[in-house]
Amino acid sequence: MLAFPGLETTHLRQLMIGATFFVAIGAHVLVVTWLLRAFPRLGRHRRRVIAACVVLFLTAPIGRLFGVFYWKGLASSFSAAGTSEWMTVMLTSLPLAIIVLAVRVVMPRVERALAKRRSKATPVTPESPDQEAAETAAVLGRRSAIERVAGLTAFGVSGAALGWGTFFGRHEFTVEEVIVRLPGLPKVLDGYTIAQISDIHAGLFVGEREIEEGFSKVRALRPDLVVATGDLLDFDARFAPWLARKLGDLRGKDGVFAILGNHDYYADYRRVMPAMRAGGVDIMLNEGRMIRPGDGGGFALLGVDDLWATRSGGVGPDLDRAIAMVRPDAARVLLAHQPNFLTTARGKVGLQLSGHTHGGQINPGFRPADLIMRYVAGRYEDRGTTLWVNRGFGVAGPPSRIGAPPEVTKVVLVSA
Repeated sequence: MLAFPGLETTHLRQLMIGATFFVAIGAHVLVVTWLLRAFPRLGRHRRRVIAACVVLFLTAPIGRLFGVFYWKGLASSFSAAGTSEWMTVMLTSLPLAIIVLAVRVVMPRVERALAKRRSKATPVTPESPDQEAAETAAVLGRRSAIERVAGLTAFGVSGAALGWGTFFGRHEFTVEEVIVRLPGLPKVLDGYTIAQISDIHAGLFVGEREIEEGFSKVRALRPDLVVATGDLLDFDARFAPWLARKLGDLRGKDGVFAILGNHDYYADYRRVMPAMRAGGVDIMLNEGRMIRPGDGGGFALLGVDDLWATRSGGVGPDLDRAIAMVRPDAARVLLAHQPNFLTTARGKVGLQLSGHTHGGQINPGFRPADLIMRYVAGRYEDRGTTLWVNRGFGVAGPPSRIGAPPEVTKVVLVSA
């Protein structure tokens, strides 16, 4: 596994956006080139095919522009179509390249080797030019048929997988239970439950249906405390009051707490924070709260700003400030949007709850996020600190989830 923690905290987002854009361009060029060559009828309409590809490529950014300047319904449809098309083409491009390589390079070599072996074993009667031309045409036709069928199959599989992830995968909310031994937790609080949600991304693709699907899981847990670990919104602060009411209605026994994520800054944190507080959600910005102080002293809940906050006018994370606001000997639970903040928090808190990664979101048989991120999903331990990375609630990019179902986490605290 590769990891670039310094890069992840400073330039990874820009790098990922740029890389995705150029990979998408390259994938589209590969696919269009293949279509024009594999299907001669399309080749006769080269300009129209290229124009159609350009229009499809631009559908995703056009959808985002509609979301900013016009209305959600149209923007959602454009974005869903555009991002799904991008992802289908990108997922197909690698197997398609392998298919083309196999049919156009590997198969001819294998055929020549077999023909050579047969000619050595059995003398071959020389063929007439017409027979040889007919046989060559038959071989080329067979290769082309194999290439077309295999290529279209790759498109079908990718499209079907993304379609499943869109219509089913992103709605299959699961509850993950994790038991954490927390040093310093009073015995009276053994079994204390925290419901964690993360990366709601309320906006284009997360509306009433998705909120009800996920929040019903939270209500069923009857948790002592509800926490939301950032990326409450996608890009539009207009959804903040609506989401705040939904979050506030969850009403954990000890309240609902949240922190900001990078997308909350893209949406404008100056509008997000007051809206959340007006809805009954306690937004923590480098702050600490004592939870159940009357029960053996309780425990400290800490919340820090996002690692990328300073790029959008925020103050950035300050764990020491949050710690200074609570009893120094209290057990500590930290809310930090990006799991990579563990490099700062390890040894200072007993538990860090994070999100940000979506568990990879699109995992076509493996998890590509493992190649660039150290912490992607689930449980990690480092220097006495437990990190739990929630797979997230909503979606970013294509409205699809494959191999990374949306998650509600039930955290059970146990005294160590």
